[in-house]
Amino acid sequence: MELDLGDLRLRTLTGKDEALLVEATRAESGRALWGPHPSGPYSIEDARSALRAWDPRRHPQVSVGVLQGGRLVGAVGLMLDGPHSAELAYWVRPEHRRRGIALRAIQALTDWSHTTADLTRVWLEINPDNAPSLALAERAGYILEQRLPRHCRSWTSDDPDRDTWHDCLIWTHTT
Repeated sequence: MELDLGDLRLRTLTGKDEALLVEATRAESGRALWGPHPSGPYSIEDARSALRAWDPRRHPQVSVGVLQGGRLVGAVGLMLDGPHSAELAYWVRPEHRRRGIALRAIQALTDWSHTTADLTRVWLEINPDNAPSLALAERAGYILEQRLPRHCRSWTSDDPDRDTWHDCLIWTHTT
């Protein structure tokens, strides 16, 4: 998959993109991309593992890089949860946040999902305390669907029974 947005290009990340992930996450202090680990910068093995986990030939999900020139400035991902539905996740490297990159990438991937991938429902899962993501969802045309109490892990512990859980808001975009 490849989409040209002018100064940004979206394309499926592959196993050859390990170095891009390592470089892009070097200034990250929180969870980089999706999932609990690693926290902070990716090692080459972290990048390799993430790219294997997001290989659409192996799993019902795909990671799409947001590139500016040859530099990875963000990523968006689709995780299928049904024949016509997928969760969309997003990440922008810290020094490129609040520049409209996530908005443009989300809008482009949402449109592509509806028109090319035949998805009728694309949804976001957002922590209610994450004001920037809530505003982004609304600007991208998503509608608040529901609040799931204590649905999302904070990943402060590897043991789910010892971890903390918080509410999640589900925002949807449908055709």
